Amino acid sequence: MKQNGVWILALTLALIGGAGCSSGDDESMTAGAGEEKTLAEVQGKNRLEGSGGLVNDPVPPPLSDSQLAEGSGGQMKDHPNVGVEEVLEREVFVPDNVEGKWKAVKLLVKNKSDESLNEMRTVTLGDSFEIPAAEFKITVGPFFPNFVMSERSYTSMNNQLINPAVQLVVEEKGKIIYKGWAFKKFPNLYSFEHEAYALELVESIPADVS
Repeated sequence: MKQNGVWILALTLALIGGAGCSSGDDESMTAGAGEEKTLAEVQGKNRLEGSGGLVNDPVPPPLSDSQLAEGSGGQMKDHPNVGVEEVLEREVFVPDNVEGKWKAVKLLVKNKSDESLNEMRTVTLGDSFEIPAAEFKITVGPFFPNFVMSERSYTSMNNQLINPAVQLVVEEKGKIIYKGWAFKKFPNLYSFEHEAYALELVESIPADVS
């Protein structure tokens, strides 16, 4: 009997020890699964949704108007830089195939504080109009259907509406505050900007249109 009791005790201890090892293995597996899940979550946070690339991967910035603009059918990198400081240094040359072919342009006078006050103006080339509230006088022209420039002049490559632009001279109380170009396709390129007003080239009117 005593010997049987010893065997029973030994068997019981063995069963308890096995159960303990089994429990420990389960806990280890559970911990491992938890670590794997946490890693997956971290990786998920570091990835762009729908991309498969990491958030820290370099993302190219959006292209600006100046990078997208076309100058006479070329890319913006070929588009001439017509900063205000340069406008006064170059001659404006109207070629024979453009001379007399255009009579007017339509300009949008934008009121930045109230869009309901926006106004469309049709102005004959060479004429001026005023914005009384701002004491502005705007002289319009010449117009180039395909604006290009060289080291010495501004002109039009041909008479095709590829890169339409019109020269604007803006005076405030008799003083010139802007002399530059407004581009139809790229209204934000080298445009006249004021805290209250903006000017955009909307349309050009050929001379043979009554």
